[in-house]
Amino acid sequence: MDLATMLEKARNGFAPIPLSDEQKSQALAHLERWLSEETFASYQPQLHYLIEKGAWSLLLDSFYQVIPFGTGGRRGAVGVGPNRMNPYTLATSVQGHVQYLRKIFGEETALRVVIAYDVRRFLDLRGLYDASQSNPVLGLSSRDLCDLAASIYAANGVEAFVLPPEDTTYISTPELSFLIRSYKAQGGLNVSASHNHPDDNGGKFYNQQGAQPIAPDDQEMSDLVEKVREVHTLPFAEGVQKGLIQFITDEKRQGYIDSNAALCTWTQEPKALVAYSPMNGVGSTSVTPVLEKAGYTVKMLASQVPFDGSFEHVRYRVPNPEVRTSMSDVVAFGKEVGADLVMASDPDADRIGLVAPNKEGEWRFFTGNEIGVLIAAQLLHTLQAQGTLPKSPIIVKTEVTTELLRRVTEKYNGRCIGHLLVGCKFIADVMHHLETEGTFLDVSGSLDDFVMGTEESHGVLISKDIRDKDAAGAALILADLASRMKAEGRTLVDAIEDIYQEHGYHSNGQVSMVMEGAIGLARIRNMQSALRQDPPKSIGGVAVTRFFDHWSEEGVFGSIRSTTDQSARNVLVFHLEGGTRVVLRPSGTEPKAKLYIEVVSEPAKDREDLYKKIAETEARAKQIGTVFAQEVLRKVGVELPDYALAIADIVSIDSKERFAKEVVGAWRERAQQSVANNQDSSELGTFLKEKLASLGRAPAMFVDGLHAYLKTLSAEGEKEEVLDKMRASLSAVNA
Repeated sequence: MDLATMLEKARNGFAPIPLSDEQKSQALAHLERWLSEETFASYQPQLHYLIEKGAWSLLLDSFYQVIPFGTGGRRGAVGVGPNRMNPYTLATSVQGHVQYLRKIFGEETALRVVIAYDVRRFLDLRGLYDASQSNPVLGLSSRDLCDLAASIYAANGVEAFVLPPEDTTYISTPELSFLIRSYKAQGGLNVSASHNHPDDNGGKFYNQQGAQPIAPDDQEMSDLVEKVREVHTLPFAEGVQKGLIQFITDEKRQGYIDSNAALCTWTQEPKALVAYSPMNGVGSTSVTPVLEKAGYTVKMLASQVPFDGSFEHVRYRVPNPEVRTSMSDVVAFGKEVGADLVMASDPDADRIGLVAPNKEGEWRFFTGNEIGVLIAAQLLHTLQAQGTLPKSPIIVKTEVTTELLRRVTEKYNGRCIGHLLVGCKFIADVMHHLETEGTFLDVSGSLDDFVMGTEESHGVLISKDIRDKDAAGAALILADLASRMKAEGRTLVDAIEDIYQEHGYHSNGQVSMVMEGAIGLARIRNMQSALRQDPPKSIGGVAVTRFFDHWSEEGVFGSIRSTTDQSARNVLVFHLEGGTRVVLRPSGTEPKAKLYIEVVSEPAKDREDLYKKIAETEARAKQIGTVFAQEVLRKVGVELPDYALAIADIVSIDSKERFAKEVVGAWRERAQQSVANNQDSSELGTFLKEKLASLGRAPAMFVDGLHAYLKTLSAEGEKEEVLDKMRASLSAVNA
């Protein structure tokens, strides 16, 4: 098939897809380049296959744009095309980073960077490409991309510090931040997609503070990346020979462990027994040695210890401690070994998850907000007990993180900087201002006054030697608090309930609306635009008292400084009667819109009163979240019943729509036939499992939606024998 024929087929294939003509033209222009230029010859067999197969949605999404350079770098699915992560898109990012460093520090300055990488290796688990054809990205590892980046830095005269080729370990995101500062480097790069799907990857860039750049610096780097047309490379071995590629020493790495271990707030007995999982990521190089140096016994779930970028042994291949089910295996292990707390970190070990038992042995999952509150309480308590609490301590959080932190901080005469945009880089910016200027906006103080920073997505920054969130430091303080509670004959559950009883229960819920591909991004844009033009006067029956759009230049952030600044500030905030807040924003790293709901109760008189307030507040928050999610989805033409919204947040909106339209009605009808024909439930279970598998996710991920649907049918008066048959068939889904 010649070039003209392939492009004509693509043009016709793109025609019915609901994207703009401009985006389709851009896709065709990029596709023509990749089909014809020698630079992309190795990718062309796969492109021929996709065109012959008629994979138009995949091709359009892969070619309609160059993968955006935002949130400090590029992240997304590995694959063929400019809107995918591959050697080409990483190489142009690195070349642009070199030019940015030269512009900032001058042509004559000797530059150095530190490069880390995670455990990923592209296996095409989604089955998108032809396994019988050559594929330059199949088997591509983060280490491969690291070596490519080092070769580009070296070719441009920039010293690149990497792990030795024979080293079989990895460097976590927070350790990279530490090493950038330790080596006095001008920047850094982490080849990682954090907790994304195993087939994703990314390149995240850092500045000389060991933080991701913020606006307008990130815009300046992004502009330079977009202009790159030529990439300079040097063979890796030659770079080593010339001293431009150097190897990170064990001594420097030990400095990170020592610095974190020095944060310990509990040095006496008893010591809590810790069960831990690195989720097949790099946490065994950071979290485990820090805890052990502080004197803790750490029991690790054996199946999730080996470095494995396929995450085969993590539930649903979702290595994210924010997701309760992802931690279920390590929780079962923790019960077996009699742990006092169970923790897990994501693949690059910057996020921490926590589950712990109460005195009755019932295990409880802690949200990212609760983790931040517990760590703040432990740090402030310890500093006060030691007599080292600053006169006016400073705790920093993002706007979407719980306001409970402010109440805990003010108890210790502290100040809470709590309006920040989402991302630990904004917390790091506060630290930089305190360190260099002694002030941030209207808050005066030094870095010595800084106690911690946290964000609701299970990220905590404690060490002043680091400028990114760190699972190791967070794990240590949580273990310390668990030990203190153990000495008192109490638990971490008691600790959080004490705080709620004193300050009021804060229900901090979240609804993530995953919308993949170019169509999904358009939906997210349209959703935000519709709400800006016509913000609701009430949400879930509660009046909106104040609406704020962070694109407004009248607020605390002032004028918009760049496109990246505008992207970060794409945040809509609704204040409701009774202190309730609702916030909507697109994720900066994943294809989804995130809805945050905070509902607050009054302080409680006792535990019985607290539990009553928790139930009432949770019900109110759930109702507000469901109603608002449905309302914003309707603005982009999506109708989802309550039971579909009950499905796990990591499942896409498209799959939830198909669940409602294609699965549950057929399941009910088949159950009715099964009752009429007196069949057993096994056939119905097989039918249901096959229908769910067609949605592209593990069937068990839809269980909550199935249960919610059964409640809907029960309320509608469906026959009990039909419901019993449907309930029995669920065992096949859970198998």
